[in-house]
Amino acid sequence: MLKLYYNPGSCSLASHAALEEAGLAYQVELVDLTRDIQFSADYRLKNPWGRVPALQIGDETLTENVAILNYIADSVPGRELLPRAGLARARAIEWLALLSSTVHVAFRPIFRPGRLAATEEGQRDVAATGLAALQSVLDLLDERLGDRPYALGDRFSLCDLYLFVFALWSRRPALAARLGPLPRLDAFGDRLAQRPSIAAAMAQEGLAWPAAVRAA
Repeated sequence: MLKLYYNPGSCSLASHAALEEAGLAYQVELVDLTRDIQFSADYRLKNPWGRVPALQIGDETLTENVAILNYIADSVPGRELLPRAGLARARAIEWLALLSSTVHVAFRPIFRPGRLAATEEGQRDVAATGLAALQSVLDLLDERLGDRPYALGDRFSLCDLYLFVFALWSRRPALAARLGPLPRLDAFGDRLAQRPSIAAAMAQEGLAWPAAVRAA
């Protein structure tokens, strides 16, 4: 049995939806970030970095979405949730790495300015500077997605579940009317929110796909 350690609406949603997509039997355990459970001694035995997600696989625990998504895809090869090999697989890893590093990190100054500055004034400066940087990253992401239905083109992959997380984050109240138009990312999110795997994971986590409110 697999057990996913998650927090609602965090990046662990990608791995949660991937387990649904793969049709694998799994359990979930909430790691309440609002109570700093991720820093507890018990959870640090699972993930010493104090982050979600973590996937327990028997006596082993795997961390990081990029690794977990690859493991899930390889667990059900017949479903081809990621390309199997060669340049196509490398392109998928390229997308996952981009989302894990550049895109994820771009949200941090807005959602967690306290990790980057100690004073209130410093945090306000971090958030203001970070908003411009986030807009630039999301504009490039919107451009890269283009008019294709999925990250890798015409075929769905687990890259799309990870990309969906950031489409969801772009609609958080903290960013309402603060981001410029992201038409392709919005359309992508609208489509993916209807996918059964995402809908099931979001329902389990008590989430809903919100309407977009973009700056003019």
